[in-house]
Amino acid sequence: SRCTLCSADIDSGSLIPNKALRAAALAVKQEDNRRLFHNATLRKRRKEMGDQIDLSKRSSRENGEDGAEDGLHRGVQYPFSVNEKVLIKGNRRTPEKFVGKEAVITSQCLNGWYLLKIIGSGENVRLQYRSLCKIMNPQSTIEEDRCPSQPIQNSSS
Repeated sequence: SRCTLCSADIDSGSLIPNKALRAAALAVKQEDNRRLFHNATLRKRRKEMGDQIDLSKRSSRENGEDGAEDGLHRGVQYPFSVNEKVLIKGNRRTPEKFVGKEAVITSQCLNGWYLLKIIGSGENVRLQYRSLCKIMNPQSTIEEDRCPSQPIQNSSS
């Protein structure tokens, strides 16, 4: 046993155990082991789910089905490209001040999110692909032409 600072010899009988440090180290080690076990369990469960999905896809292809998804396992959606002009139709996460504005996609983020620059104000906002709509005809100012998926609201009451 040697001192870590001066490399002098240390008599092992003169050492005093630090029980608080030992308990803290043990708690950290147990937490790390719990996390590793938990992550390994999650990875195993995900792999099993992936294998089940692959089996169901394979069997549907073998049965002559067209492989139509049931909506439960959607992949990552990237329906827009960078520098594309879009209309913000909005959803419940979209701030009201951006709804109905035109924007340009500046970058594509993870899982169908996009970073947009609002035309006119120059503000930046990050929105989901579901809240965006392609602008088909840039000269058209009628919203129904640009965003046919948005329901038309009747103002008669």
